[in-house]
Amino acid sequence: MPSSVSIGRRHNGPPDSANGGYACGLFAAAARPALPPSGAGPLDVAVQLLAPPPLDTALRSVVTGRRVTFWHDDTLVASAAAGRVPDAPIASVDLAAARTAEQGYAGRESHPYGTCYVCGPDHRDRGLALAPGPVSGRPDTAACTWTPTAEHADEHGFVKPELIWAVLDCPGGWTLDPVSSPLVLGRMTARVHARPRVGETTVIVARGTPGRGRTAPCETAIFRPDGTELARSSAVWVRRDEKALS
Repeated sequence: MPSSVSIGRRHNGPPDSANGGYACGLFAAAARPALPPSGAGPLDVAVQLLAPPPLDTALRSVVTGRRVTFWHDDTLVASAAAGRVPDAPIASVDLAAARTAEQGYAGRESHPYGTCYVCGPDHRDRGLALAPGPVSGRPDTAACTWTPTAEHADEHGFVKPELIWAVLDCPGGWTLDPVSSPLVLGRMTARVHARPRVGETTVIVARGTPGRGRTAPCETAIFRPDGTELARSSAVWVRRDEKALS
């Protein structure tokens, strides 16, 4: 297990901290070798974000019992442990429906974090450029497409694991009305069955449970156009705007 993890400035969510899904993916990969094996199939990793993950900063990793923690000096930034993604799958949508949903992406007009690496329209190099929009006839559901390029892949041509977590992140947030009440990722658990290759178009579908409470859950999955699930996640988002809770 690496002794530290660092998140490059390019991979921001809010302007001065990391994209939550990307950070969780790095923390999960770093922690996985130190976590106890799962007796019921592949190990799902749950990551709890406890402070905004800083950029271009070495975060110290510490194994504590059945958990791995990540620290910036004396600040606990995140912890990772074995988790479990719900077994009930999200239904996919076809490629045409996902592309239609993208046309309604609200983030083009108003975005709480316009330079977000994953879905921000103002990211300096466009980032992943996801555009999750509402799916017709499916309340609280968003969808979009993503086709990875060579810069997103490892030496074997498969998408890097931390980018799978990043792609599973933001679409869920867009099911929870982040424009009127900005949110940040609080907790994420993911399971990756297979990673797409460079040039392979994928469909991302997210389903949320909006509400006016402090936290809101959602689930997201990545599919091939034929409906084969590649990865799924469950997440809890935390609202930043206290006024929205009244």
